[in-house]
Amino acid sequence: MFKLKQNFPSILAAFTIAVGIAACDSAKDEPQNTPENKVAFENAIKKISEGFPKEAAWTRVAQSPYILTGTIHVDTNEIKKIQKTNGEYIEIDFAIDTVLKGDIPSKEIIINKYICSEKKKAPYCNDSNLFLFNSKKSIIFLTLGQSGGYYFPNRVPNSIFPEADEVKIKEEIAKQNEIIVSKAHEKICPIVQHSSEVRSLIEDMLITSKATAAYAKLEKMGIQAVPATICLMDDRRELAVKGISLENKSPQAWEAMRHYSPKLVVDVLEAILNQITGKSFGTIHNGGTEEERANTVNGWRIYLWHLFND
Repeated sequence: MFKLKQNFPSILAAFTIAVGIAACDSAKDEPQNTPENKVAFENAIKKISEGFPKEAAWTRVAQSPYILTGTIHVDTNEIKKIQKTNGEYIEIDFAIDTVLKGDIPSKEIIINKYICSEKKKAPYCNDSNLFLFNSKKSIIFLTLGQSGGYYFPNRVPNSIFPEADEVKIKEEIAKQNEIIVSKAHEKICPIVQHSSEVRSLIEDMLITSKATAAYAKLEKMGIQAVPATICLMDDRRELAVKGISLENKSPQAWEAMRHYSPKLVVDVLEAILNQITGKSFGTIHNGGTEEERANTVNGWRIYLWHLFND
């Protein structure tokens, strides 16, 4: 069941109440220097340290560039056969009724889904919803893979929902659209700390002799740099060094380091944000289309809004 935490009739009004931005009546009383805003920033950093968000319906919408209603058609017998092997990908047919988010011109698509061996007990191997919603009207959340093709962005139980949840999901999509269209992040960014340090490191990323060190320094800043990085991440300038290696901290990691090939500043900042927070709102760490980059930036801006308002 898709659950909304609460209804926000006014995004900007909610932010003003939650963060308490002080009026700036003179040059010496800038918003980022007020006690209220320092407290708001400290509270946001504390939330990140605690793994914010733990589990929230809004993250599924923010992480998914495509949300569709329609009918799944999957060969469940084939899934059962694969589960008795070492695992492999299958193709799932989906007949689209309506597109709630994103732009998909066709009425039928193929979804790629990896089916685990039954010996593997990882949470992402829970494919029960494929059986539950097979040949039934449902709502699905999708993303594009790095080499194209549609995939579930989350574990299957968090990517397929009953048709009855459509109203709630539409409300969440509308709320997130308001956050983006109203540029709510611009009300938050003046109060975040470490903006000058992050901005300086971004400039170093454009210089061959400094770029690799800049990547490492930004990662080392950790959660303190997260809000400022989100505020500055919509930067489409070309990187001087198009490669970054990050320690693989996942419990399911099969290699010590992750190696990426970002092309633009926004790409490498997404990779570093993911490394610091463990959260993802797009996979552009090896580059991407303009649409993919815009979706990723918007996802992180929604994260920033919730960070200061939840």
